[in-house]
Amino acid sequence: MTLPTRRGFVVGCAATLAGCSVLPEEREPIEASAAAPAVLPESSGYSVVAEDSRTIETTVTVDFSGDVQLTSRRDVIATVFRRVYESTGGALFGLLTAPAVRVVDQPEVVRDPLRALDDARVVSLALDADVNDVSEWHERGSATLLGTETTRMTATTTADGSERKLVRARVRAGEDAVTGIATAPDGDEVPFGAVTRDA
Repeated sequence: MTLPTRRGFVVGCAATLAGCSVLPEEREPIEASAAAPAVLPESSGYSVVAEDSRTIETTVTVDFSGDVQLTSRRDVIATVFRRVYESTGGALFGLLTAPAVRVVDQPEVVRDPLRALDDARVVSLALDADVNDVSEWHERGSATLLGTETTRMTATTTADGSERKLVRARVRAGEDAVTGIATAPDGDEVPFGAVTRDA
């Protein structure tokens, strides 16, 4: 019987571990920018309080299930369009348009980098407010955003020192992902259906 060399043993173990746990990592971060912002028309009854773009840095993780569990992680630097609106009654409505990034070399595997951020950070960014915490999101019916029916989610938060009820909807829009977040008391209509995008 021929015993394996030390080098062969080490290489074999490394290959086995790599194949069963983690895909090879890319060191260079993905840099991407959204193509065009989602906006709310002036006729919606809301006025603009902030319109800009922000750069976010995060790590996006993709898990693959099969015969073995594989995980791929990529650092992402994304330029996100932001539009924040306020109604005459003081309700806020924020729109974030982020580039949907391809984490691995498969066309169907794309991710919204905003989903990798903490909920409080996303709400703070969308509403241009100081947000301390966000409760767990719960499904509450559906909403239409940019012509696509999607799940309507609700939660509560403390924003700028006041407790607020939140409503959220997310959709894919071409190569981008759009997130709409609103503060609204019970009975108020959130203007998801009025959102437009020139892309």
